Amino acid sequence: MKIFRLLLIKLILLLIITLIACDKNSSIQSNTEQSSLNPEIAPASTATKVDISLVDERLADPKEITDRKAVSNPTHTPVTVPMQFENSGPWINPSPFTSEGQQSGVVLVDFWTYSCVNCIRTLPHLKEWHSKYEDQGLTIIGVHSPEFEFEKIPENVSIAVEEFGIEYPVVLDNDLKIWKSFSNRYWPAKYLLDKDGIIRYTHFGEGEYQETESAIRMLLTETGVESSVLPKFSIALTSPESSEIPRNQQTMELYLGTDRNYAFNLFQHPYIGNEQYYENIRSNDWQKEANFKKPSRREKDRIYLTGLWLKEKESILHGRNTDDYTDFISLIFSATEVNVVLGKYKEPYKVMITLENNPLKQSEAGTDVDFDQSGNSFISVNDSKMYNIIKLKTFDTRDLKLSSNSIGFSVYSFTFGSDPRKH
Repeated sequence: MKIFRLLLIKLILLLIITLIACDKNSSIQSNTEQSSLNPEIAPASTATKVDISLVDERLADPKEITDRKAVSNPTHTPVTVPMQFENSGPWINPSPFTSEGQQSGVVLVDFWTYSCVNCIRTLPHLKEWHSKYEDQGLTIIGVHSPEFEFEKIPENVSIAVEEFGIEYPVVLDNDLKIWKSFSNRYWPAKYLLDKDGIIRYTHFGEGEYQETESAIRMLLTETGVESSVLPKFSIALTSPESSEIPRNQQTMELYLGTDRNYAFNLFQHPYIGNEQYYENIRSNDWQKEANFKKPSRREKDRIYLTGLWLKEKESILHGRNTDDYTDFISLIFSATEVNVVLGKYKEPYKVMITLENNPLKQSEAGTDVDFDQSGNSFISVNDSKMYNIIKLKTFDTRDLKLSSNSIGFSVYSFTFGSDPRKH
């Protein structure tokens, strides 16, 4: 009877949430249909263009549950950009603001974090716009608002900025002060401000690169730049997420920390499939360390642990050094691409990677995978960051296993893509 009541309560709550979401979606659609805005850019006095088709689901507060379609438009009152960055930092690459703190020209504020695959995919476009339009008056500011604790370390961010080849200014927003001043909720998120400091265009997630560049060019002409002297409009780079595979078939992002996994979560399926993981997790005496038994059966799109592991808030940490690779993480996924965020606990270590218990083929290996003389596939974890481990030629469902003999093996999340590998 108690279980029946619990299920009934869940169904009622889900019905209420669905009705609210439908009402919000209807309102957004109605507003869109009535709008007669220039498709390239919104006038300063009207609603900002918002697209959330490829919004990264990660939020500043990992426990926050949101309706992806219920996005509030940013304010259209002037935003004095230098004031938003007052007492912020440190900066990687020089701060673009003068000592007087005056804003001039067009400013593109990009919220990102270096282990976010969605953010990484947008970087080629940002770098191109910086190269083309900096001399015309465009200032790009990368606001690095971290998701994980290791992303707050300035040295880690500096290494990432150098590896990605980012030359525009990047400011560390470890306390999320800038994030909150923009009422931002997504990675990546772009806010384009005109010469008067008014937000004229926003975009959340990947995609719409041509539309964003059109907005940049339009605002630059408002500063007095002749359109005839602007660099040639880009032919949009192909988006890695241009696949026609339905998104509901692809495995969605999976997290391994206790902050994102709950035994009784009304709104999402727990990411980790071991029932043992959730024993006493809500009490003060739950066991941080557990020896997980190999599961007898596994569900697709859920992570399973085998061996000794420590349950951390943001990650799962291997609990011992071993002579072999007996402890592992397994996952049945559907995608063409797999990325994993790993942490370097103390010393660098090696992670062995298999599909269906066999080493990867060269045609299946991601960009960070190496092979030893015996043909075993692995990655070397020298930094805390995202590693690209699988790239398939076609969309498929496969059985992935990651194992290490190091006590430093620390796993935060998995992300996936559905764009076939191009050769």
